[in-house]
Amino acid sequence: MNVAYFPGCSLHGLSRAYNSSTHLVCDKLNINLQEIEDWNCCGATAAHSLNHKLSVSLGARNLNIAKNMNLDMITVPCAGCFGRLKTASYELRNNPELAKEVAEIINAPAPVEPEVTNLVQFFTEQVGLEKIASKVVKPLTGLKVAAYYGCLLTRPSKVVAFDSPEQPTSMDDILQVIGIETVNWSHKAECCGGGYAASETDIVVDLSGQVVESAKNAGADAIVVACPMCHTNLDTRLGAIEKSRGVKYDMPIIFFTQLMGLAYGYSYRQLGFRQLLNSASPLLKKQGII
Repeated sequence: MNVAYFPGCSLHGLSRAYNSSTHLVCDKLNINLQEIEDWNCCGATAAHSLNHKLSVSLGARNLNIAKNMNLDMITVPCAGCFGRLKTASYELRNNPELAKEVAEIINAPAPVEPEVTNLVQFFTEQVGLEKIASKVVKPLTGLKVAAYYGCLLTRPSKVVAFDSPEQPTSMDDILQVIGIETVNWSHKAECCGGGYAASETDIVVDLSGQVVESAKNAGADAIVVACPMCHTNLDTRLGAIEKSRGVKYDMPIIFFTQLMGLAYGYSYRQLGFRQLLNSASPLLKKQGII
């Protein structure tokens, strides 16, 4: 299966582990990710609040490049990038006047194809849980995690049209078929405050702290994410959260593709676990996974 791939800025930067583990998992699933050439930043998260037309144009340019690759689908691992590309596609489909103006900006017909999916959506809808399960060589039994979707992966629902915006289950389903137990918890689709990372750190520590505390209270050993912004925010803020709340959580923040990779037989090193600030090694050793 050949699929256009938009890594976005994060996956070539702070979230290289997400990028490498995604490629390894896709190799095992016989998926050929073709990174679109000369892609540009999607504009997340502030561009659309400053200039709506130009923010759509940023996504439209990327979509136009992907369209010229003659592939039917583009998958986006970053929830922020997914939201901007999906919104651009939605706006171009439903606003002919805007589409005309965007076409002039990007000097190309406004693209409405290829179909934009986030990586969790692509795995569940296009690959399927049966195939995902069929590649498991080492079920991750004994591991109990909180699947954290954040606020962008399933919202706005009319644009995304994927899973429940309040109580999503798709990532839980993927984790369960590779042997992991997922907890029921209250904050699986709540905001971690990542958009305020530089401007309102007190708000970020509070919101992120609520997420971590909710996961811990539900009995989770780790938080599993599908968004590099959520990962960076929670992983870098955990120490501040623990200091603020006076609680030691010992809660590693792990990309879902890293756990899929372990179940598929890849090594801890190959999957970039050493790039995590809060090591998952003690937990994974305790469960006999590594």
